[in-house]
Amino acid sequence: MPAPLNDRLGELLDENQVLYGMICRDATRTDIELLAQAGYHIAWIDLEHSHQSSGQALELCRTASHLGMVPLVRMIELSRTHVQRLLDGGADIVALPDVRSAAEARHLARLSKFPPLGERGVASSVTGTGYTLMPDPQERLRQANEATHLMAMIETDTAYQQLDELLAIDAIDLLSVGPMDWGVSLGLFGDEARTHLAPKIEHVLKAGTAAGKIIGWGVGDPQQAAHYRDLGMRLFFLGPDVGIKYRVFNETIDLYRTQLG
Repeated sequence: MPAPLNDRLGELLDENQVLYGMICRDATRTDIELLAQAGYHIAWIDLEHSHQSSGQALELCRTASHLGMVPLVRMIELSRTHVQRLLDGGADIVALPDVRSAAEARHLARLSKFPPLGERGVASSVTGTGYTLMPDPQERLRQANEATHLMAMIETDTAYQQLDELLAIDAIDLLSVGPMDWGVSLGLFGDEARTHLAPKIEHVLKAGTAAGKIIGWGVGDPQQAAHYRDLGMRLFFLGPDVGIKYRVFNETIDLYRTQLG
């Protein structure tokens, strides 16, 4: 008998008050192993802002899954072929960047969920269904729907103005924001952007939490993370990995330059 398809994200949320993830834009399998050893819960594979292919992303997803982590992929675009490939290939969470309307989010839900919840195509032997639909195809697809999570990313005032409609979509169970793009879209940078967006971001967090959504995005420091946690946020994404490598590489060589010149 095949093992049931478990909702790994749900299991981790039941076990932990907060979950930690790394935004990966240049990751290797070794990186994913190191993240798992360090105690990270989610590997955010970022196809929007990296050179990684879908195939490379799915290899990392499978590594993350085998190590007990949750693989999340931020997609390049909203299309049937792209969404199908990511979910069939092993992504547990797909994130749609720069959502501009509730209609886009509903379209993501249709493409991502098997009938009767959506219109996702069915294959009998793919990673996303544990390589089998047997012995009970209907139950197998129900389990797959339950284990598939969808994230909508709010990155503009256009999306923010449709927040209530987005929150009403049951299949969109995760909510995130993209403060950098959001600020740039308004011509704002640095402290000016942070000051302007702070009340809007907090409203997204509070309203999303009240609506039963799982909230998470990138955080800049532990103090900011603690503030968001107190407002109900549960997923904290660190990184991106390239930024951490940049900092560590520079700090390491600076230590030796101080001594050796």
